[in-house]
Amino acid sequence: MGTAGAGLVGRAREQAALKTFLDAAAAGSAGSLVISGDAGVGKTALVQRACRAAGSAPWIFSGAALPLASMTVPFLALRAAFRNAPQVDGVEHPTDIISSQAHPDAPVIIDAWLDQLCPLRPVVLVIDDLHWADLSTLDVLMYLIAGPPDRRLALIATLRSGESGVGNRLLRWLADIRRLPRVDWMALGPLDRLNTGFQLAGLMGGAPHQSLVQDVFNHTGGNAYLNRLVVADVRTGSRHLPSALPADLKVAVLRSWVALSPGAQTLTQLIAVGGRPIGAQDLAALMPAVDPAAMLSGGALKLLHESAAAGILDCGPDATLWWFHHPMIAEALLQELDGDQRRRWHAAFAQHYEDQLAGLAHPNFQSLAALADHHYAAGHAEDAFYAALRASAAAGKVGGAAEMLRLLRRALDLRSSVPEAQESFADLWSRLRSAAEETGSLEEELEAVEALLALPDGGSGPLAEAELLVRRSLLRFSTGKAFLPVEDARRAVLLAAVEPDSWQHGLALAEFAHSGLWHDDPEAAACAGQALAIAAAAGNQRALSYALTANAMAAVFADRAPEAIDFAAGGLQAAVQARDFWAFVHATMWLANATDCWSSVAFAELMRTGRQQLLDLGAPHTYVAKLAANEAGSYLAVGRWRDCATALRLALGSDPGVMADVDTRLVAARLAAWQGRQDEAEAHLARAEELYAANVAFLNLSFDAVRAEVLLAGGNQAAAYAAAMKGACTDGAPPTMCEWLIPLAARALADRIGLAQDAGNPTAELFALLEDLKTRFPQVVSDEGYNSPLYRAQLAAFNHLYAAEVGRARAEPGNAVQWAAAADAFHSVSFLWEEAYCCWQAAESMLLRSHTQRTAAALWLRRGLELAEGLQALPLKDQLEKLAASARIDTSHPEDAVRSLYEVLPGLTPREREILDHVVAGRTYGEIARSLVVSEKTVSSHISNMLRKTGATNRMDLSRLATRPASGKPRRSG
Repeated sequence: MGTAGAGLVGRAREQAALKTFLDAAAAGSAGSLVISGDAGVGKTALVQRACRAAGSAPWIFSGAALPLASMTVPFLALRAAFRNAPQVDGVEHPTDIISSQAHPDAPVIIDAWLDQLCPLRPVVLVIDDLHWADLSTLDVLMYLIAGPPDRRLALIATLRSGESGVGNRLLRWLADIRRLPRVDWMALGPLDRLNTGFQLAGLMGGAPHQSLVQDVFNHTGGNAYLNRLVVADVRTGSRHLPSALPADLKVAVLRSWVALSPGAQTLTQLIAVGGRPIGAQDLAALMPAVDPAAMLSGGALKLLHESAAAGILDCGPDATLWWFHHPMIAEALLQELDGDQRRRWHAAFAQHYEDQLAGLAHPNFQSLAALADHHYAAGHAEDAFYAALRASAAAGKVGGAAEMLRLLRRALDLRSSVPEAQESFADLWSRLRSAAEETGSLEEELEAVEALLALPDGGSGPLAEAELLVRRSLLRFSTGKAFLPVEDARRAVLLAAVEPDSWQHGLALAEFAHSGLWHDDPEAAACAGQALAIAAAAGNQRALSYALTANAMAAVFADRAPEAIDFAAGGLQAAVQARDFWAFVHATMWLANATDCWSSVAFAELMRTGRQQLLDLGAPHTYVAKLAANEAGSYLAVGRWRDCATALRLALGSDPGVMADVDTRLVAARLAAWQGRQDEAEAHLARAEELYAANVAFLNLSFDAVRAEVLLAGGNQAAAYAAAMKGACTDGAPPTMCEWLIPLAARALADRIGLAQDAGNPTAELFALLEDLKTRFPQVVSDEGYNSPLYRAQLAAFNHLYAAEVGRARAEPGNAVQWAAAADAFHSVSFLWEEAYCCWQAAESMLLRSHTQRTAAALWLRRGLELAEGLQALPLKDQLEKLAASARIDTSHPEDAVRSLYEVLPGLTPREREILDHVVAGRTYGEIARSLVVSEKTVSSHISNMLRKTGATNRMDLSRLATRPASGKPRRSG
């Protein structure tokens, strides 16, 4: 971070907001703050003032990103921030990890290190000039932002307005963190005229004349940094700025620079052309080649100190590298140089790096990348081409995936200028494709595949073209461009048929089976078998994996689950051997589909296992995130929200890719809606819809059900009904969460009917919609691809919920029984969110219909509250507590008594606990059955189970055991 200029004025509100933010973090409420504003507006000075005001209580780590260097030096800002950070016993210091290359575990390691520091003292991490941050730094910051909410960590980043559009990755990163909780934004505008005057008074040592204030304000627009520059040599009594000062603010930026000696001017311009921090020794070697006369005015070190004294340059924390105090200076200096001069100086840098690298067996990547960039800027097309190829190869060795792709693109752009190059366009596109595949950059890989297919020979013959067609189909699917068109797969089969025993033919048949099964093609299943025979005979692990998974799909569609599991497990093994991560995810998904429905613990655990395997294999985050997103959705369905949150954080810890991003956002929206964070839920849903709008080929997503849930949580029943019905009436295969749609539509109608009746408004149209719903959908929508016992039980639970919502709308007398049945059905499948909701509705129905069911209602209230508290479902908990208060039911003391019973007799189900409460109270089977709205046979069955579990001989013995405290002595009644 640069030093703060004098006269930080007009920022009282922002300083107060920053103090509140830092105080909250110090108290254990982690948060992130992005401060945006024009260059020179005072973002850095504001943060420095706030950090100084915080005193010595927190650790303050600050680092700045730099232009150009951020493209070649991973973690640059973090290296500067953590250079002098303390060492924690037993935890690897972050600079040991990020000192030389991008490390795949850097986010996790830095996060763990911070976890050790935060309990000792609050930590403030400041990243200046986020718009220049390298991709690795952005990944770490995303992981930290999404971290635990209860640690003493404040993350502050400054961002130049207008710079966030320089790269799609930063734009997307900013859009993603905007949806995350605990992220605040502060827009820092320029000073107004009044505060410009206050700043000038501080800078000039006295109150300036108002005409001077107006003159300065007209020139700078209130930019605090430019204010300081333009009055550097102006006397206090002056009425105007010097007449020679042009209106162009570029000149104002360079006002201090023009007072430097000629040698210092040349040196600073040279640093600007270099584009990265540089040492005095390198400058001493470069200056004679650029301007020999400049060195006569003093050595490089003397000129550097002169420039620093003028506020132009700063020496870095390591005391060896120099860079500009403000990046605007570098930009302005570059604009001062004409094109020929810049090219000559870039050529000098290129020669300097050539000399440095000559004879080195293992040159470092940063120097190679700089060499490539300087040759390119110098107009040395041929040298730039070969340097880009050399640097891209080096980038792959140090984990610089983004740089590898950038440099290969550079080589492709230059290839036409190097006609004698041995590397063909096909070769370069193939390299780019391989690099993109290795890094999980699906969009870039798709571009390369499309380019190869556009070449005259389709890559290099029919077999290569067939393989490219298959890959294009998969990549278009993953990026939302198309949903597995059968025509592409059929064309690939025809092309590869020129060599019917080739692995490419097996791969093409496997893809035809894959796409054909989705589109109900009658030939698909048979093609899966053919693909397996050919791929196995060819011995190609990649083709074998896809063929095995295609057969797993066919077996699932034919309801042959054990056979499908065997096929999918084989597909997984082959994918590992081939290191084909798309195939790995594909096989994992069908292994899980064959095991059970997506809304099950078994499915979630398979996603978690696969995700961990991918991490162990060093797979790109794109594929890890896809399985993590599915894992999160499954855990959320069964109420394991903490596991869900962990998986969500992992998925969003780095760029998850478009499809995984959509999946993750939908799950995050559901979780936030259930837990009462409505703004967050709507933000996640909006982000998912933004991504979906740009990638309309995504099918089988849970948009409609999630949208309906979020709208219901926000009180918009009419829109929720429309969203649910849209999903239910979609042509083709039903979407994910189709089972939720009709109950949600019925819930929305029941809510609307109740509200209309309370307000005395007509309800005929709403009841007509309800009857139409029952006519069109006698049962809930189901996914024909699932037929496991668990899925059938889930369908039964949703049908119970559907009936209960209709009964609520109609005010049917037996509605409480319907809600009780729905709650028990959801309990049997571990759908805790829905169970808790049904408990609330059951209690409300009992209290509304009859005063004799207070005891049963109290039990339902306690059961619902226990679930809501465990789920942190705050809106539902609030409804249950309001219902209990309005009915004057004390849920605290009975709940404590019942809980103590369970501590004595553990292992009972929630229903058994409820019945045990009645047994201890001395009620008969008939009284218990009437209170709980169940049959006496059901009560008898539950009591028999409790006798078996506890070893009690009868109900009296069971009651005695339940009232015995942990010490073994009976409790006193009353």
